Amino acid sequence: MRRVSSDLMNNDMQFWLRRNERDMASLETRMATQQKIEKLRDDPLGAARAVRYDSVVERLKRYETNTQAAADQTKVTEGYVRSAVDVMQRIRELAVQGANGTYTSDDRKAIGVEVDQLLNELVSLANARSPDGTFLFAGDASRTEPYRTVLGTAVGTGTEGVTGVQYQGGYNGARSEVSEGTTIALRQPGTDIFWAERQQVASGFDARDWRAGADSSIAVDGIKIEVKAGDTVQALVAKINDSGAAVRASIDPRRFSLMLEATIPHQMRLEDLAGTAGTAGADGAAPAVSDGRTGERSGPLSQLGVIVPGGRVPDNLAPSARSSGGSLFDVVIRLRDSLNKGDVLETGGLALAGIDSGLENLTRRATEIGARSERLDFIAARLNKEIPDATRLLSAETDLDITKAVTDYRMLDYAHKASLGFAGRMFPQTLLDFLR
Repeated sequence: MRRVSSDLMNNDMQFWLRRNERDMASLETRMATQQKIEKLRDDPLGAARAVRYDSVVERLKRYETNTQAAADQTKVTEGYVRSAVDVMQRIRELAVQGANGTYTSDDRKAIGVEVDQLLNELVSLANARSPDGTFLFAGDASRTEPYRTVLGTAVGTGTEGVTGVQYQGGYNGARSEVSEGTTIALRQPGTDIFWAERQQVASGFDARDWRAGADSSIAVDGIKIEVKAGDTVQALVAKINDSGAAVRASIDPRRFSLMLEATIPHQMRLEDLAGTAGTAGADGAAPAVSDGRTGERSGPLSQLGVIVPGGRVPDNLAPSARSSGGSLFDVVIRLRDSLNKGDVLETGGLALAGIDSGLENLTRRATEIGARSERLDFIAARLNKEIPDATRLLSAETDLDITKAVTDYRMLDYAHKASLGFAGRMFPQTLLDFLR
């Protein structure tokens, strides 16, 4: 039988008072943080959904930041490329004038002086920086000045001038993630934008009996291509053409050597990723070329006489390979020199053809950059809708209904005060009452 005493009643009253105070403290914490989930056990499923929604919101905000940065960078890049197009259009006008037989040699030299100035302006545009100080056309080497001028004696003038322009930047364009699994280019290599002609490389090695001696791999414009043991040159040609690189491979019908041609104007990047030894060629032996850095035998492209092992990409073409196609600066220098020499045929022939090809490529690149800018605007608009939607879902799971919380708190406060008043009337005794 349970014994009822004043001590039991006091303990029960204290228990319920402490519980009420705990509920009030918890509600006060929720109102202070504006969050309805204080502990995971309050709503396990809601807390799990809230974590997922919060992750989505943070990712979308990061995508929005990346998109804005990419859009700003793209707009600046487009402006410089458009300026380069304007410069090239003026150079073409001068080339057409210089090819006119009515001009004298002095007139052509005067035109050549303007072409030389425009060449320097073109180099300045190619070395342009973005507002954050990075070079726009240096690829992934954004802190390296992409183009360096080589000075020498200009043909036909005897004075110092630009005789060459060398690329020193990177060959992989930096990219930024703007949505789930989607990246977009931030910077492009200058060898893509400021290239005039479709480069061609023809090997001098007879490859009719060539076989790959072991599994290896090559890279064409950064795209990895697997080469299996026993592959013939025909198989290698098919793999290059199926790789998706902007390069078309073929076999010279007269020399039976490997030929590579860029499908759009750019400087090809060719390299062996794994050095292996091949089998005998038409002369009875594979070319015994070794990598001076590692001591290994050369890879497929080196064996076929296209590149030399250990060379700096893309300036690693084999000495025996025939190469053609130049940069925008090369064709402008060719035009200037032909004007200074008074060679009307070259001015109106090779020089003008190179200018036309370079201008066409530059215009196409400007169009691509402009299209990328438009796409970024659409991505930004989509993110501006997705972020509020995801935030609303997160708010529905975590945000506190402040009106209901205040009402519940007032009810708890009223019950707490009523309980204290009742306890004061129920247990009025003090220590003096027990000492009488």
